[in-house]
Amino acid sequence: MRGLAHLGVLQVMEEHDVPVDALAGTSMGGIIAGLYAAGTPLPDLIAFSKKVGIVDVAAPDRQWRGLFGRQKMSRLLTDLLGREDVTFEELSISVSVVAVDVETGEMVVLDKGPLIPALVATSAFPIFFSPVHHQGRWLVDGGVLNNLPVDVARQMGVDRVLAVNTPPSVKLSLEEREQERGLSFRNLGFFGSRTLDWKLPFLIAEASVGFTIRVINQARIAEYPPDLVLEIDLPNVGVFISDDNAHIIQAGREAALEYLAEITALKAPLPWWRRRWHALARRLRER
Repeated sequence: MRGLAHLGVLQVMEEHDVPVDALAGTSMGGIIAGLYAAGTPLPDLIAFSKKVGIVDVAAPDRQWRGLFGRQKMSRLLTDLLGREDVTFEELSISVSVVAVDVETGEMVVLDKGPLIPALVATSAFPIFFSPVHHQGRWLVDGGVLNNLPVDVARQMGVDRVLAVNTPPSVKLSLEEREQERGLSFRNLGFFGSRTLDWKLPFLIAEASVGFTIRVINQARIAEYPPDLVLEIDLPNVGVFISDDNAHIIQAGREAALEYLAEITALKAPLPWWRRRWHALARRLRER
């Protein structure tokens, strides 16, 4: 859900004529990249995203490789794209999405062939969604290894890279909660918008794992430095936990507006020597 903030950033870039020549994304970032590059109008994506939730994409997995299968997700993507056989080669913007081979632990960059299976694979969050068999591999969410693919963007041969990061965070209240509102089978009926109790264990676990992911991202950024990093703070918004998708999109928009001068500056062409340096560095990494 935090990945919906990318829509707000793209909205600001469109409004200020900042061109997008390539997109690299993981999980929700990968889905948005693929849909946007396929020509889905941004207002349509935003309107759809404001009303979609976990119930809209969750269907039981009969193979029991995850809690949910991928049928609903595939149908939703087909509806948004207008057909199910869209390929990467047809996209108006170059796109790479990241997944992980669950059998080998290898990071897999998907940028060729059918688009929808790749978008489902990059967002196949382990335990919740079953792995996707695609291109001879069993694939899961790329966030397992790389949820800020600045390296993938650099390897696509672009001059400028804007990284948008939506790390997990949790804000706990010092206020004591009433005992009857706690996590117990007896009080499952209390779970709902009136209390955060049922969400907190998941949010705390996700934020804790996020510390490791942050270290990995810092190392990746150091090796493949982007021109600008937008880090969007979305406390108490989990992978599948959000009470207000519109708020997430607005947070992305506000972050982009705060750094608008830096974002619009990315439109300026690189000096010739920097272009040559980037090309040389890219070739050396590929060896």
